[in-house]
Amino acid sequence: MTPIQLTREQRQEIERRRKASPDRRIYERLTAVLGVAAGRTRADVADLLGVSLTQLGEWLRVFRNQGLDALCTLHNKGDPGNLTAAQLEHLKDEIRTGRFRNAEQIRSWLADTFGVPYTSSGVKQLLKRAGASYHKVTGFLWKADPDQQHEFVAHYERQKAAAKRSGAQRTRRYFVDACHPLWGLELVYACWLLVGQRFLAGMGSGRKRLNILGAYCPEDQEYLDLRLTRDNINGEQFVNLLRLLRATHPETARFVLYLDGARYYGAPVVKAWLRRHPEFELERLPTYSPNLNLIERLWKFLRGRALSRWHPSFEAMQEAVSEVLDHLGDYRTELATLMVEEFHIVEKAEVPVEYRGAA
Repeated sequence: MTPIQLTREQRQEIERRRKASPDRRIYERLTAVLGVAAGRTRADVADLLGVSLTQLGEWLRVFRNQGLDALCTLHNKGDPGNLTAAQLEHLKDEIRTGRFRNAEQIRSWLADTFGVPYTSSGVKQLLKRAGASYHKVTGFLWKADPDQQHEFVAHYERQKAAAKRSGAQRTRRYFVDACHPLWGLELVYACWLLVGQRFLAGMGSGRKRLNILGAYCPEDQEYLDLRLTRDNINGEQFVNLLRLLRATHPETARFVLYLDGARYYGAPVVKAWLRRHPEFELERLPTYSPNLNLIERLWKFLRGRALSRWHPSFEAMQEAVSEVLDHLGDYRTELATLMVEEFHIVEKAEVPVEYRGAA
């Protein structure tokens, strides 16, 4: 079988389309290409998606012979509806502004703008045909500096390449960050419910917090952490994490740690320890840049897996966290596409006008 090999640009485009696609069928096709390109067997990918090997093979054939656009083209488009092509494009332009909070607002706008009546179900079908979907807006830190972020990524890539050169010091690189799950207060989440149904999710007092200081290595997906139930994360605890890294890899000549601007990373006890251990280098991320810290994706995965359900006790929540963080190998397939060393930067041109130049 001819293998699927993707360039970095192709993979980024496929991931972008997959994230933006409102149609499950297209999402599955794009996931199939990414899975096979990542080295998983066709049988594993077909089993994961719940499709036959024949269907999977047809998707890969279309992608290989006709390209990405052909793979994303569905041939059962359905009824074009009551709008002209120009009116439909006008509607899409309005949707892009984010002005509509629900389908009823769109139905009223269609009637007022074009004089075209739609039922509530009809406007939802129209939106589906137009490629629109209902989802959360994408938050971004508008104070972040895209130029500084690009400089960091370029520096990161140079360090990554230098560590792999023949004769280079044995180097390990880690992304470091803290996570603070609160028992009972991270339980509010979104889910599908029946019309009129109310689903109750019990919440605790929020006084019991698990403090996690973790380090993630992108080279071999190693994850190490400290978990504290009584102490807060401070300079002393950060030094304990450094000691753990040193003890785990005594043969390593150089450790490079990428971390944010938390004050405890610069505590006197940390500076004193680093003077005695020059093999450790701290690389600060640009301010307002959690998108550049790879371990932030792991925290998001942890919340979805361990914290989006009721735990009857603080100890039960700790056990759920451990079931994820201590068994990351069980989630290899999901993490293979999540923990890639690619960073999305919101460019200056993408920032909405109202945020530009804000203090």
